[in-house]
Amino acid sequence: MPYSYRDIARRLRKLGYKMVRQGKGSHVIFSNGSITFPLPKHSGVDISVGVEKKVLKLIGLAVKQFREL
Repeated sequence: MPYSYRDIARRLRKLGYKMVRQGKGSHVIFSNGSITFPLPKHSGVDISVGVEKKVLKLIGLAVKQFREL
């Protein structure tokens, strides 16, 4: 089940990630000090399952753990 940007960003903040910057584009950069990655922020469009899995691989969490947050 795909999630909206708000849902994923909220879960990332619970894990200690902060929004570092957002330029003119539609991607927001998140970081916890050692891991930095972009997250697409397109209004009205959910984050795809593939992007969610790539982000979770970067931060070292399983999909089930992330969804239970």
